[in-house]
Amino acid sequence: MIIAYFKKWTVMRWIRLGLGVLLLFQALDSELWILMIPVLYLFLQAFFNFGCKNDSCTWR
Repeated sequence: MIIAYFKKWTVMRWIRLGLGVLLLFQALDSELWILMIPVLYLFLQAFFNFGCKNDSCTWR
């Protein structure tokens, strides 16, 4: 079930997740807790796939 969920992901969703993870480590390392706001936004975008209206982020 979980594997099927991730198989439907586009490249853009993986990029958002990767940027979120990198920014998370940077925020924790530098103790800049304000960076958690964009981290949360990127994670929400990756997991719920909002921000790409009508699948405009898919590669053709």
